[in-house]
Amino acid sequence: MAYGRRMRSAEPPIDPAVPAIAETTPAESDPATSGTADQRTGPQAPGGSWTFLSNHAHVLLCLSADPHQTLPVIAEQVGITSRAVQLILTDLIQGGYVERTKVGRRNHYRINADGHLRHPLEAHHRIADLIAAVGPASTGTDSGTAPAPSRRRTG
Repeated sequence: MAYGRRMRSAEPPIDPAVPAIAETTPAESDPATSGTADQRTGPQAPGGSWTFLSNHAHVLLCLSADPHQTLPVIAEQVGITSRAVQLILTDLIQGGYVERTKVGRRNHYRINADGHLRHPLEAHHRIADLIAAVGPASTGTDSGTAPAPSRRRTG
């Protein structure tokens, strides 16, 4: 047995004489179908709780809005745990999409706006395109993104 890990004992056999505990069905516990709101994401839209963007994109968009945000603040906005944000940031940093620098006791994040999206269907788009399309409105302040070279459209 490894240090810090406990072996789980086998479940006792089910006695048919003991009444079963009522369990909720997935439809009853699903906030999208029960009409209730999830505590982190608010009211659910018809069709379930999925979104078009991944949590990686959501974290990136949060950083584009404020590169000085803390992990708990990002976690609250995205609706995931601080640990999940930490793992996503590790992915984004290792992938070259984000740079992290220490500023005192806090971190500052800089987005590589020239990085390309990873999926083959979107690989022709840059991170700057994603932020421009769905990111925060421009406030004229430093958003933490590297300046993107201007592209000239022809035709």
